[in-house]
Amino acid sequence: MLKTILKAGIILTLLLVGAIGAIAGNYKTQGKASYYADSFHGRLTSNGEIFSQDSLTCAHRTLPFGTYLKVTNKKNNQEVIVRVNDRGPFIDGRVIDLSRAAAEQLGMIHAGVVRVEVVQVEKPAQLLQPEFELPLFKMYDALLEKCYTLEEWKHQRERDRLSLLETNIKDTLRTYIAAICIRERGED
Repeated sequence: MLKTILKAGIILTLLLVGAIGAIAGNYKTQGKASYYADSFHGRLTSNGEIFSQDSLTCAHRTLPFGTYLKVTNKKNNQEVIVRVNDRGPFIDGRVIDLSRAAAEQLGMIHAGVVRVEVVQVEKPAQLLQPEFELPLFKMYDALLEKCYTLEEWKHQRERDRLSLLETNIKDTLRTYIAAICIRERGED
C-alpha cells in the first residue's frame, strides 16, 4: 500500500514538473515513441479535432493542446515537428504517440516503437503564413453573359433587386394614379 502511494506521488510530481516545464517553454525529454494505429483515423481526439493519420500531430499526457514539439529519432537523427492535439500514450515507458505521417518522417514505420528526444519549440514559421492563396473564384451569369466574383455578383443582385423594386413601385403608382383619374372623370 505504501509503495503504491509513493509511486503515485512520484508520478504526480513528474507530471507537475513536466507541466511547469511546458508552461515555461523548455520541455525536453527522451523516451519511446509509438504511432497511432490506422483504425483511429477519423475519430475524435481529446481536443475535439478529427484525427487524421496524414497530419503532423501527436498525443502527449500533460502538455497543453497546441504545443509544438520537435521529435528526433535517436537511431537515424530524422526529425519532425508535431502539434499536440490528443492525450496519451497510456503505455509505460512511452512519452509520445505520433500520427502515421509523423512516424513516416521519422523512419519508424517498420520498427513501430523507437527511442526519441522530444523538445518543445515555437510554432514553425511555415505554419504562420499560408503556403498559397486561393485563386479568385468567378461565377458566370448566362443571362448577362458576364463573369462575376462572389462580391460583384452579390452587389449586382442587390442592384437588380432595387431596380425591380423601383419598377414595381412605379407600376403600382401608375396603376393607382390611373384609377384615381378614371374615378375623377367618372369613367367607372
